[in-house]
Amino acid sequence: MKDKLINAKVMYPTLGHTVLTTGQDIHRDENVEVIVHVGTKASGHAWFEFHDTKWHGEKYYAEGTLEIDGGKLVDYDGVGSLPTVVMDILTKEFGIDVTEVYYKDEQPNEYKTFKYRIDGKAFDDWYDAYEYIHSLNLDRDATGAKFEEMQES
Repeated sequence: MKDKLINAKVMYPTLGHTVLTTGQDIHRDENVEVIVHVGTKASGHAWFEFHDTKWHGEKYYAEGTLEIDGGKLVDYDGVGSLPTVVMDILTKEFGIDVTEVYYKDEQPNEYKTFKYRIDGKAFDDWYDAYEYIHSLNLDRDATGAKFEEMQES
């Protein structure tokens, strides 16, 4: 494996936060836009992060590890059910076989990839964009304005 990060957005017609032990919803909302990050490291570590855009992950957030062996997703940790979109990103963007754990759960799997863009530069990782902005040594207001200018496209 090599270092690679995919950022994507997906729209959920309905999204709920369910307590696994009781099956009861804590939250259920309609038309929730979610950002998904899926990454791999040359060391073999793979991970995902999933958060809503409206509440900035305060309402809907999940993260976990992905165990990939011989080009196959063999296990995951962090959630009771791995979001379909994570598995589809692994298949389409990384060429990982997910058939051992794939479950067609009718979740949305149409996603749009993006990079963080600022000053004509494109960054895969938000933290790299953050470091770039801070490397400009701008005053507080100008730094804040740069963060406001950052686009996800």
